[in-house]
Amino acid sequence: MSESEYENVFRRKELQDIYISGEVSPLDDLYLLEDVALTIKELDKKMSFYKDYKKKKAQDVTDAIKVLKNKVEFYKSIMVTTLQKNDEKSVKFPGSCTVSARNQKAKWIVDDEEEFIAVLKAAKKSGEDVDDVLEEVVQYNVRKREASKLLLTWEQSGKLEGFLKKAKKGSGDIVSKEPQKTTVSIKFLEPEATDDIAEEVADVVVPVKQKDDQAEVSSGTDDYDSL
Repeated sequence: MSESEYENVFRRKELQDIYISGEVSPLDDLYLLEDVALTIKELDKKMSFYKDYKKKKAQDVTDAIKVLKNKVEFYKSIMVTTLQKNDEKSVKFPGSCTVSARNQKAKWIVDDEEEFIAVLKAAKKSGEDVDDVLEEVVQYNVRKREASKLLLTWEQSGKLEGFLKKAKKGSGDIVSKEPQKTTVSIKFLEPEATDDIAEEVADVVVPVKQKDDQAEVSSGTDDYDSL
């Protein structure tokens, strides 16, 4: 095994150990963000495969996707804390991907769509404009993004509790609110044709701080199946 292969295996094991520990803490090395980004890329590929296969193996695949989603969110939390520890909003690893931290506004989540539809119908009867939220096909479907905006408007106007009390089950389990949080985005770069010069510097990875809120990560090994 070459030295670079050994380092790749070691980094994969290090990330797996961090995931097993369950502790979201900054990485010791900013360069490891690239490995985390590529790990997430592989996990996303697995999720895509499982989603396609889910039609045949529903419950088992659902459980597997949930595990991968939790893993992706965990690794993204690691990336956020690492960027914050290093006082970075963006980091560029040339030739691989972009990693950037951004603040995500608090949003409402509809946990019980059937009950929330009843709330919307009652609100509509009282004169509220809910047409952008309530979509009727064969049955009513809630447009989640528009619902979050409406719930925010109701919350700010003081109408929220009044409308939720109209639900048959009571207001406890119809909607819930996710707090504001910082999320991370990853932009993977398309591979380019290499020339002699590119081959000479292919193993050199230099983080570059950007002025805007974009961040990129350089390519390394793509084999993260052990994670």
